[in-house]
Amino acid sequence: GVATLVAGTVTVNTTKVTANSRIFLTPQTLGTILRPTGLGVTARVAATSFTVTSMDITDTSTVGWIIMEPA
Repeated sequence: GVATLVAGTVTVNTTKVTANSRIFLTPQTLGTILRPTGLGVTARVAATSFTVTSMDITDTSTVGWIIMEPA
């Protein structure tokens, strides 16, 4: 999927996330920042959502994400 950061964060609603999910993030377009910065998953609620947070609180970049379940 794709999500857009607002003030450096976005909550992605998806029933596909679990407590053990591996969530991979990749910047797609740069918003208010000049170069990519660190991104991380800072919260998750199984079967509901996960939150992506940038190291830059002004970040409005678009972020691609994919969820995989460990073997």
